[in-house]
Amino acid sequence: MDDSDNLKRLIDQADEAFEQGNWSEAIDLYTQVYAMQQSYSVNKGLAASLLNQQRPGDAEAVILDYFNYYLSEPDTAKLALDIILENNDFLLANQMLNFYDLETLPHIKQDFVDDITKRIQIAEDRHERSFKPEKEKLSRRVFSIVTESTPEQIQLLRSLRQFKKDDYVKSAKVLLENPLLHPLLKSEALENLLKLGIDEKVDIIFYGKNKTCNPSKLMPIMSTDVYLKMCDELEKLLTDGNESQLENFKGELSLYAAFVYPFGQEIIKEPRLWTKAMLLRYGLVDESQISDSQGLKDVKKWLKKFDELINAFQE
Repeated sequence: MDDSDNLKRLIDQADEAFEQGNWSEAIDLYTQVYAMQQSYSVNKGLAASLLNQQRPGDAEAVILDYFNYYLSEPDTAKLALDIILENNDFLLANQMLNFYDLETLPHIKQDFVDDITKRIQIAEDRHERSFKPEKEKLSRRVFSIVTESTPEQIQLLRSLRQFKKDDYVKSAKVLLENPLLHPLLKSEALENLLKLGIDEKVDIIFYGKNKTCNPSKLMPIMSTDVYLKMCDELEKLLTDGNESQLENFKGELSLYAAFVYPFGQEIIKEPRLWTKAMLLRYGLVDESQISDSQGLKDVKKWLKKFDELINAFQE
């Protein structure tokens, strides 16, 4: 039996388990299929099975692979919202509403958007009643976040996803003005403001400099000019590389883009040179190809700083 026949057999078995409500079996089979070949249809089956198995956190992680697809149809958007509200992830819920504010989709009518807006508000109000004491503690911790360990800081940012939109924005602004907060946590907070559609100037301390930006005018990290240009150069240089290797290197380049977000062009002035410098570290380009390049010394200095930041993040 070749791979395609085996894949079809597993999909049929997963679909049958799903139809019979055997959620544990369906999860196991859909997970096997997803590891072999990712697709939106399998993603939906896996996410719905996880939700029915009372594993909403895992279900949310799954739907993020195809999130905009889910939002394009009422039925799948309702499934996505069921998962999101089960996790009390009001940040993602409000980002979903902002998506509908920005996008005109043929199958999404205003009545549907009004209905899910009410659902979110009701869920927020219900959660707020029991969450308020913890919320006050979390809000205070935001001001002293850098006194905590990195895992605790990451967990704190996750907890802020339970905040209502206005409260999340207030906390994110505090984080952006913290001169000692790790750049990856700042870039996450800022990108979240972009996805909320926050259209105002916010202050940010960027490698010791006081700067401002308007989140709504930004691009997501993976759509920034510096990231896309680095990836273009990577694909030109790694014509013999396999898909897995290419994705691993793109992951490293996305870290660089996140480290310098949202002012990437001020530091990554020559994206192609940065890609070559990264590949030089892995012995995949010859130093003679870039040794004469102006700015290489500066790039190496920043790469060393990024190494330190990655190490700090993993401690």
